[in-house]
Amino acid sequence: MADARTLQRRIWAGLYTGVKRFTWGHGLVAGIILASLLLLAIQTEPSLSPALRARLNVIDALIPIFFAAEFALRFWAAGADRRFQGLSGRRAFIFRWVTVFDFLAFAPEIIMLIFFPELWAGARWVRMFRLFRLLKLFAMFPAFREIGLAVRDAGRQLTATIAMAGILLFSAAVMLYVAEADAQPEAFGSVPRALWWAVATLTTVGYGDVYPITVLGKVMAGFVAILGVGLVALPAGILASSFADRLRRRK
Repeated sequence: MADARTLQRRIWAGLYTGVKRFTWGHGLVAGIILASLLLLAIQTEPSLSPALRARLNVIDALIPIFFAAEFALRFWAAGADRRFQGLSGRRAFIFRWVTVFDFLAFAPEIIMLIFFPELWAGARWVRMFRLFRLLKLFAMFPAFREIGLAVRDAGRQLTATIAMAGILLFSAAVMLYVAEADAQPEAFGSVPRALWWAVATLTTVGYGDVYPITVLGKVMAGFVAILGVGLVALPAGILASSFADRLRRRK
């Protein structure tokens, strides 16, 4: 019993993502995550030979099994932490955002492998769930956790910025709809259609596939474009200030 408890503590110390240092378990899991994402990129190449693709599919099937085993092991080892002992503690562990994302990173693929093995290799949408593994990486590296805490500290300011962005997006779409609907009904014939132009302009992407041609539309678009530059810079300034504050407090 004592040996099992010791093993439980060691596994928890190596795999728990809340620890403030990078452990051997983190290194192993991070390596598998990066390998799985590299494999995902390689498998999208249409020039792969059928034989090589079949070998990659075998490796690809083993990766979600590894993450399922790691998840089960970490769930068992959570008993070494007082916060997660007992039924209520395990429930608290399961509903942590990191644990939920960990589950989503392998569960859809496991379900496909068990119940729909003939469809698994071609189910591209299932591979999208692997992106949740990147969030697992963020949780493991202390530097990424500092960024997450900085975002949390600046939550109110960022929420206000997002609200301002939403108001400006909708206002820009309405203005361009009024100015351009008659001249370009396909691009600006409704507010939802004009929203695409508003998003591309306010984010300073400017694809150029849709643009105003009337004098009033150009004047409004110029005004919106100038506001967009400041709107994009505002969240960056808020996050930089919050991150600098955290670094000062740590020092």
